[in-house]
Amino acid sequence: MSQMKSSRKSLLIAWWASGALGAACIPFAHADDPGVKPAVNVGEVNGQAGGSTTDKKHRAKISMASPVQSVHISQAVIEEDTPPGGSMVEAIAANTPGFQARRTGTASGANRYQIRLNGIQIGFDETGQAEMNGNQVLMDGIPLNNPLASYHGFSTAELPIASMFSGINVVYGPGTAKQHWFDSMGGTIDFSTKSSGENPSVFVDVGGGSFNAYNASTGISTGSIDGWRTYIAGGYTRTGQARVSPSLTGPSQSTAFFIKTQKRFEGGHFAMGFYFNNTQENRPHLIPVYPFAGGSINGNGVAGQALSQTTSGFYYTPSSDLWTKNEQYHTYLGYIKLTSNLTRNVKFNNALWYRAGNRLKVRIDNYPMVPKLNTEYYPTSSGNFGYRGDFTITLPWNKIDVGGYYQQTTYDSSFAGYGSLVPGHELGSNSPLYYRDDHDHWSAASAFLQDKITPVSFLSITPGLNLINYHISVNNVTSVTAPSLFPGDSVGSFPTVAGDTANFTKLAPSLALNAAIAPEIHAFATWSQNFQTQIDSAYGEGASHPVIAPTEPAKINSYMAGLKYAHGPVEGQFAFVHQKLTDLAVQITQAESQNIIVEPANETINGVNFLLAYGRRLGFNARLIGSILHGSENTINASGDPVNGARVTGLPTYNINFGIGYRVYAARTLWSARILDNYQSATYLSSDISAAPTSLKLPFSAVNLVNLSLSARTTMFDRDVPGLKLMRVSLMLDNLLNREYNVQGYVSAGGNYGPGSVGTILASPGTPRAVYASLTAMF
Repeated sequence: MSQMKSSRKSLLIAWWASGALGAACIPFAHADDPGVKPAVNVGEVNGQAGGSTTDKKHRAKISMASPVQSVHISQAVIEEDTPPGGSMVEAIAANTPGFQARRTGTASGANRYQIRLNGIQIGFDETGQAEMNGNQVLMDGIPLNNPLASYHGFSTAELPIASMFSGINVVYGPGTAKQHWFDSMGGTIDFSTKSSGENPSVFVDVGGGSFNAYNASTGISTGSIDGWRTYIAGGYTRTGQARVSPSLTGPSQSTAFFIKTQKRFEGGHFAMGFYFNNTQENRPHLIPVYPFAGGSINGNGVAGQALSQTTSGFYYTPSSDLWTKNEQYHTYLGYIKLTSNLTRNVKFNNALWYRAGNRLKVRIDNYPMVPKLNTEYYPTSSGNFGYRGDFTITLPWNKIDVGGYYQQTTYDSSFAGYGSLVPGHELGSNSPLYYRDDHDHWSAASAFLQDKITPVSFLSITPGLNLINYHISVNNVTSVTAPSLFPGDSVGSFPTVAGDTANFTKLAPSLALNAAIAPEIHAFATWSQNFQTQIDSAYGEGASHPVIAPTEPAKINSYMAGLKYAHGPVEGQFAFVHQKLTDLAVQITQAESQNIIVEPANETINGVNFLLAYGRRLGFNARLIGSILHGSENTINASGDPVNGARVTGLPTYNINFGIGYRVYAARTLWSARILDNYQSATYLSSDISAAPTSLKLPFSAVNLVNLSLSARTTMFDRDVPGLKLMRVSLMLDNLLNREYNVQGYVSAGGNYGPGSVGTILASPGTPRAVYASLTAMF
């Protein structure tokens, strides 16, 4: 008894010593199958539930029988590798080979990330990316991407609350015909929400940490009520800035709400869900890496210390009265899904969805101290309606999937640029120097057929075909809206370049094989193609001068082959990668004029990625995850000259994770400690001057980052607190060694910092050392 009291005291001291309380989801909600047991049971961890001692929940899992390369990240892994209040992207990066994550701020879920899978990206980057929306993002199988948005068809800040999710499934490349979506180029990432179990339960978590970060979230499972199970969740997370400045821009913060109800019936399953997110992100300015003529901390041509990472400080940023950028996002998603077993061997799945979103970006730039377009007001909105249906027919040696999907998207984008601060930042409140307004339409219709053939028990061959039709229409309506917003304005530039229309119909084949060399060793190989419409600017969105629209959609030809291994506590996966992307479009926006330059490009990415993990429920565990990739790009520069063999902007050659940990059970508590070391090699820059990639490396982009995480799960207090089932405390140290590094950057044409800054390298620094902690209670 005295030992138990001592353990309680130690645990309480550990909680308070963490300095802040942070949120980390606990796995009380279950997968769609109501028979699934809770994902965490302290008794099971102690071995009291019997069965294998192999750790199946606390590491990423591979699918041995799948003919494609994939990784599944469980709820327990999301918990362990996501900082309290942070983005789930951190958990993907720590467990998925070939996955790169670079954030523009702290690790908060309210900050956006640029993510890459085998070198192909989605999410915001500074400039010069040939593939902007190259990965399909899903939530419960429903697409979240805006296929038209120039800068980011998806922002990670749209999914800010990790405790809402039960798992993440990552498929590399286009996959099989059934797995194809309109943006499935580098891969598909599907975030699965939690579901209610058979019994009612509630969890609450609170937390916080460095940079004035704090968060809270909760989830309620109703249990089964007349066969209906409903899950309700909500959360809030916020963070301050990790920069040094006389006056920082405001915090980034995000709120999310989700409700899902489900019912199983004889021969089927019904689910209906609604999701809402509101994110407000304040982004600090990029920083010159080296000083430039006339640039000081007080403005261009103003006396003061030279402004740069090497002179005024690595994280020093001009005050918010010289530069601010605020972005607000709203996302609404509703869906209905129905699965019906029509016969013993025929299943029908269908889903209907509608997603609406809007974004407002306001940027004020007074640093250059010269007459220019310095205030940017940029509202956009989109609506997406879609339907998907497919049949699965199971035969003795075949599994046939046939079906398709349709999605229709409308996208409205206007932009007003002013020469002085406009109170209220409302359209029509002043005469702009620049204004444009575009209303765009996009649709995709896809039909697929694939057949998984199993001629013998140890071999599967899956050929498939996907017939895709795209329609895109970009419409400049500036001449219609400008007279009513700015009557009599004779100062502003109102581009009236007509947009373009395109229709593409393509057949995308795929072939995938899986062969069991032994029960614990499988070989796999996948060849697949997919097609994608380019970003809207390629068809004239925002054009100041006529553009030549693409005559072909973007295309990927993807080859992957490798081995999978799973035996006892050891799991591994190794894959060769060859990806050829053609008919891409590179967008360069010149900040001082908003002139948009679009150049064609092709990319080739070759290399390997690998995963090796060891771990049991208790004791030592380790993992080695990484990729070695070489990406080259062929394009033309702003002068029309060819640029061949340039390195792909922002892609590191080496991206290696190594982690070790230890878990022990004592005093009704599971104690866990883990350290993760990540190395990323230097990345290459693009230039706003030449509108092309360069041979220059981003300074300070090669970095070795170390993170430390500690956690304790306990049932020690369940007798003291009525209804309490489990408590969890966690502590995470991000960038333990306090490395200074840059995550993104480009060569400036002078638009942001004014005269003397042409050719300057501007960069976004990573986050210095940070500490986050969390406390979670489950009832």
